[in-house]
Amino acid sequence: MRLPKGGSILDIRAEESHSGSHAQSSKRWETAGGGALMILGSHPIAAAIHLKSFEGRMKGERPIRVRSVVADMAPMTKSAAYQSVERHWIVTDWVDVETWASVIITFTDGTKAVVLASFAVLGGVRNVMDIYTSNSVIQCNMTPNDGVMVYAPSPDVFANEFIAEKLETKAGWNFASSDEEWARGYIQEMQDFMECIAWDRQPLSDGQLARDVLEVIDSAYLSYETGKRIDILN
Repeated sequence: MRLPKGGSILDIRAEESHSGSHAQSSKRWETAGGGALMILGSHPIAAAIHLKSFEGRMKGERPIRVRSVVADMAPMTKSAAYQSVERHWIVTDWVDVETWASVIITFTDGTKAVVLASFAVLGGVRNVMDIYTSNSVIQCNMTPNDGVMVYAPSPDVFANEFIAEKLETKAGWNFASSDEEWARGYIQEMQDFMECIAWDRQPLSDGQLARDVLEVIDSAYLSYETGKRIDILN
């Protein structure tokens, strides 16, 4: 990856959402360690932290780190608005985890990232990121990806075909997964892993990134519980 020439990343807006997991272990704090923020939000949080760290190194400086976190959360499917509707298309049997989360991250260079994670979004998995730099805009639509779109007047037409994960219906227009493994980065992850072994180099995403992601998530939960901004680095 190369940053736009002469530019700086100012604003990252990222989201991972879908209509909810059916795994029973995801419904409880004691078995999942968190809800939408932990299970879904960890991915866009990692991407945002990685981009800013990468930016610092590409400029010949120290990695840009997270300075502080502010967060809000909600058990969205337990809200009066959702409970008032007659038919529930979204997974509802959550026990004690949040099903919606929003996190504002401030980096040490004064720039921002806003991350959304929700188990209350219809239409399949949503993995998107918008990167606003001082001299460009980069939009990343991992899913839905419009490389291949399909239409069917009835869900029976594509009944035996995999269109995309978490779809409620295969009728109408849908974003088909022409190469989901590539679009969602699985092949690139394995490529990086094998190159680290073959060339004896460090991975692009290392243990420090994993630690930073958990630090942001834990700080986000603390921010929500206390209603305060949580400082990570002064």
